[in-house]
Amino acid sequence: WEGVWVAFRLFLLPASRSYAGYAGDTPSFKTQDMQPFEQTTHVSGIVATVFGSTGFVGRYVVNRLGDQGSQVVVPYRGTENTFRHLKPLGDLGQIVPMACDLWKPEQIEEVCAQSNLVINLVGSRWATKNFSMDDTNHKIARNIARAAKKVGVSRMIHVSALGAKEDAITEFGKSKWAGERAVHEEFPEATILRPSTLFGYEDHLLVKWAAVMKFWPFVPLIEGTLDRKEAPLAATDLADAIKFCIFNLTSAGKVYELQGPTVITNKELIDLVRNTTYLETREFNVPYSLMKAVSSVSERCLRLPRFPTDELLFNTQDNLAGPDTLGVTDLGVNPVDITQIAVKFIRHYRRAKFINEL
Repeated sequence: WEGVWVAFRLFLLPASRSYAGYAGDTPSFKTQDMQPFEQTTHVSGIVATVFGSTGFVGRYVVNRLGDQGSQVVVPYRGTENTFRHLKPLGDLGQIVPMACDLWKPEQIEEVCAQSNLVINLVGSRWATKNFSMDDTNHKIARNIARAAKKVGVSRMIHVSALGAKEDAITEFGKSKWAGERAVHEEFPEATILRPSTLFGYEDHLLVKWAAVMKFWPFVPLIEGTLDRKEAPLAATDLADAIKFCIFNLTSAGKVYELQGPTVITNKELIDLVRNTTYLETREFNVPYSLMKAVSSVSERCLRLPRFPTDELLFNTQDNLAGPDTLGVTDLGVNPVDITQIAVKFIRHYRRAKFINEL
């Protein structure tokens, strides 16, 4: 039947019928006006190497850089699975993954060689079997700053943490402070950002407590940490702050302490997560010493511990920006309120019948 239909179309249809491309007996090909080329994305001229781009904050920063037309070099270790989620954040050829060992200066220099901007997002809140907190927060930061300066990179942005102090009671705060000093020694013009605890998709704040409420038999109310105050910052706001620093040269060499607009206690945070997820939970007061003993064992066994011992100690003190420091508003960012947007990140922890509740 297919052959009959082809013969019918070729020989039996009237010759006067118009076809696509010609009309009548004489082919008369139609010409179409060429549309002017429309550029899909602009080019900013920025070539940025983003260390730590495969982590939690990295996807937000790479997204902002891709939107503004920057080429982004993504250093990675491991397999291509570590960076493939970043490829859709830019046009073809805009996201450039390069394997890099942060203990080898020659490889760091190679990934920075063609860049005019370096952003360091590398950091850790607990030690692993391969990296201590001093390694990730201090020594690697020095390696990156030294390599960037050596190859002639003009701008560097280093992301530290709000708890970074010389006299900090935690190893995290001390290592972050040492990392800041190391960056200033190697790259004096670097901009240093000290964000508060970040929240977003797959964070270690809202998602942590939502997972505890859904999968643990009870919620531990750790004594000595419930009244601790903090103003969490959205990861998207940090990305916007970094984007502002790129094109604002007045931020070079300065330190900014970034936090959200709402100050809440740890107990208020737990209540917020419970009220948002509609989960029925049992809560028990747990002595700090007991929780510390349990955490010291779990952090040696688990790849992603829920309550690292150093973080428990970190949560015994308020974590707020200083009154006279440069802040998030100085970078042109209007931070979002965690109480208004928390549902966006932990809605999937609700039971099915509440999934669409506002």
